[in-house]
Amino acid sequence: MSNVSKFTSKDDIHEEACLWISRIDRGLSSEETESLQAWLGASSSHRRILFEVAQLWDDLSVLNELKGLFPDRNQYNGEARKAKSILRQARWSVAAGFILMVAAAAMMVDSYWLNQSDSGYQLVQRVGTAIGEQKTLTLNDGSVVHMNTNSAIHIKFDEDERIIDLIKGEAHFTVAHDASRPFTVTAGINTVTAIGTAFNMQYTNDEAFELVVTEGRVLVQDKVSSISREEIADVIKSGTTRADLKLLAAGEKANVDGILSDLRNLDDDAMEQDLAWQQGMIVFKGEALEDALREIERYTAVSFEIDGAELRKKRVAGYFKVGDISGLLSALKNSFHIEHKRVDAMTIQLSEQES
Repeated sequence: MSNVSKFTSKDDIHEEACLWISRIDRGLSSEETESLQAWLGASSSHRRILFEVAQLWDDLSVLNELKGLFPDRNQYNGEARKAKSILRQARWSVAAGFILMVAAAAMMVDSYWLNQSDSGYQLVQRVGTAIGEQKTLTLNDGSVVHMNTNSAIHIKFDEDERIIDLIKGEAHFTVAHDASRPFTVTAGINTVTAIGTAFNMQYTNDEAFELVVTEGRVLVQDKVSSISREEIADVIKSGTTRADLKLLAAGEKANVDGILSDLRNLDDDAMEQDLAWQQGMIVFKGEALEDALREIERYTAVSFEIDGAELRKKRVAGYFKVGDISGLLSALKNSFHIEHKRVDAMTIQLSEQES
């Protein structure tokens, strides 16, 4: 008796659909495009299951490629609706369930859909990172979002506007130029708007955030300010502002909590320190040990206890790799004479090295 079990017909289609989605993701040749169109035309089951897998794959480029294979928009929308309905009712087939788990682990995407209408499209996506995880997203307009540890954003793009809600954590935004569709990030009670620039935002409490502009200029306002897209573009380009609108330029940093405070210019070293996380590093230049450890705790589930008030105030400096607790402990011992012991699996106690 053979030990090889044949796939059922549906499993076989799922396997083929997964292969097609992976090919679409890396780019189809003209011959592959023709083969895919023939495969889709051979059976309605092929089309339905391909859309199920595409929804789970959670990649806008894949969905856009599929749209191009359906000249009849009604057919495309119909297949997409069927796939979503089926996925709501039964998501746990073997092949689809496997892809769902991979997508959840790799992307942490809570929701992602593309709605087509006569007036255009609307993209809505929620993306998060776990503690210690970083992620880079390329959006459909060409903008790039680099997310830091334990962060979450909600994306809403349509033909008129590009809006991202920074829900928690920290992210750096490199904005593709489009004066007709300003790029706005909301956080707390404020918004930061650009038309083609780069900036970093990090929550410091539930409402306040730290803003660093790395390229160009950004416009800061509260959420209730009324300003048109045309006015936004004019203000950013001209540099002329008004009482309820504030402009920050490249190299500037400020705290934002309804109003701007602690506005200052950053030199190259300070900018490098603020953005070192994008290279997977944390830089300290004389911070108190307790402040340095609070920053390190953002990237790990491990917490630190410091034995003694004097040690908490001890100044530390150096470059540390994100998440490398062993390397950190070694550096603290060798360079700063700080010993450690594990209180439990997730807690480390630090103390002055005895003479």
